[in-house]
Amino acid sequence: MDKIRNFSIIAHVDHGKSTLSDTLIKLTNTVEKRDLKDQYLDNMDLERERGITIKLQTIRMEYKGYTLNLIDTPGHVDFSGEVSRSLMASDGALLLIDVMGGIEAQTLGNFLKAIDLGIPVIPVLNKVDIDGANIDKSIDEIVNILGFKKEEIIQTSGKTGFGGEKLLDTIIERIPSPQGSRDGNFRGFVFDAFFDDYRGVVLLVKVLDGKLTVPEKLYFASNKKEINILDVGVIKDTLIPKKEIFAGEVVYISTGLKNIKDVVVKDTLIKDLEDKPLYQVENEKSMVFSSIYPLDVSSVSKFREAVEKLSINDISFTYAPINNSILGFGYRCGFLGLLHMDIIKERLSREYDIDIFVSFPSVEYKVILQNNQQYNISQAQDLPDLSLLDKIEEPYAKLDIVTSKSLFGKIMEFVLSKRGEFINSSFYNSSLGLERILLNFDIPLSSVIYNFFDELKSLTSGDASMDYYFSSYKESNIERLDFLINHEKIEPLSLLVHSSEIDKVAKEYTKKMVDIIPRRNFSIAIQAAVNGKIIAREDIKPFRKDVTQKLYGGDPTRRKKLLEKQKKGKKRSLMFGQIEIPSDLFIKLYSRL
Repeated sequence: MDKIRNFSIIAHVDHGKSTLSDTLIKLTNTVEKRDLKDQYLDNMDLERERGITIKLQTIRMEYKGYTLNLIDTPGHVDFSGEVSRSLMASDGALLLIDVMGGIEAQTLGNFLKAIDLGIPVIPVLNKVDIDGANIDKSIDEIVNILGFKKEEIIQTSGKTGFGGEKLLDTIIERIPSPQGSRDGNFRGFVFDAFFDDYRGVVLLVKVLDGKLTVPEKLYFASNKKEINILDVGVIKDTLIPKKEIFAGEVVYISTGLKNIKDVVVKDTLIKDLEDKPLYQVENEKSMVFSSIYPLDVSSVSKFREAVEKLSINDISFTYAPINNSILGFGYRCGFLGLLHMDIIKERLSREYDIDIFVSFPSVEYKVILQNNQQYNISQAQDLPDLSLLDKIEEPYAKLDIVTSKSLFGKIMEFVLSKRGEFINSSFYNSSLGLERILLNFDIPLSSVIYNFFDELKSLTSGDASMDYYFSSYKESNIERLDFLINHEKIEPLSLLVHSSEIDKVAKEYTKKMVDIIPRRNFSIAIQAAVNGKIIAREDIKPFRKDVTQKLYGGDPTRRKKLLEKQKKGKKRSLMFGQIEIPSDLFIKLYSRL
């Protein structure tokens, strides 16, 4: 085990993590040059297109007689749970900081996660080859804010490969070898899982103690579920089977299980039923909920199969079947955030060629009845009769924003307008010579997930970063807002909204719907209502056909008769006409994803 190093790379989005990973893979000759491609660890097309890592990955590298297991992490705030699991499986971490971007909100958040777990952190200043980079000021920023010494900071360029070999040597020198014993019973920490058509559910595991030889029986420590091990090995450019695996290694274990829901991520695999789990197991909590329906009734079975397959490869995606009187069969789905929701929507469309209808995203509220019974709801349709209701609690998040000192007033006004509560602030000088400020807020989760980041970036011209995490539930005045199209209530459009925002939301969304819903040959009324009372209305004007174009002079009463006849025709169309609602209506209403 002395020759093994297990480490993660943590960073803010766009600080060059995937490019630096490519450099380490090249320097260690882990992948044949003909097979190497940019963003090697980003396997999904969506990851490459968006330039972000969505799923954590792992790869085994050999360097100077040492085995280096890199556990890559996503950078987007929606996938912070995967970052935590990667750090739990690591014995150290590289904290990557862009020389131009400096220390951002997620830089601080990920750094604190590593510190809480008690693993050593190596600060890495990346993109030092950029013209105009003030390296000395960047180093001062890392020293003053994060508390590192100047000599501890490694300078690199993922693009040119500069500093790569020094970084590999530093990993060997400063990240400790894994703890544990190769004698005794097998124990392994499960930090992720995926589905393989031939192997079934495949676990990604850090071996804590003992060794494992196939075939073997193991158990999940939390629920004592038995699994029969079919195959074990390590991950390089492919899955490489091995006869035995030992303590300290990062490996894959094939279980043959056909349903990933049988797997408990963050659990411990044990051989002795008396052994305890390494960490307390808690499922990753969905933050955003939405209903998804197939637009074509004939594709329901295809849609059902697609959702099940997606959940097999994404353990944080949850779903439950629902039926709607208008839209038919669908699923109520849980996501980590709006980006995660958009990724699932894109994958359903691309990988399975299914046109879908996505309802308004929502958070999960806690409903307390007058008889003290309580349960959680995530859609307006589940709100109980008001006569039975005692109170509603909504989820709150801790929000950190890093920006320039000059933007303090704008940020405060913006966050307070979103019902945020100011907690604290601290100042520091950035690598670009600007005085930066870290602002801490308590804010309703619903305010954060709905277009908040886009508005923040626009307000600050891109000079702001944010990080957030769920904190607690607080009592709140939440009401149901219904939308009617041509006087017919459309249940999937209903929202749960705070009373202070209900008029604003009603007007904003009725106006937006006018631009999104296609015009027809008849007028379309769009209304918003609370408890049956209309509080906002917009109309989509009809196309008008010139029924008098063939008239050339003559009696004006003939012209009036044709226009009256056209009015009657429009009334009939209004009675029998079908309103076409675009499948991406809700995404367009809520976010520019």
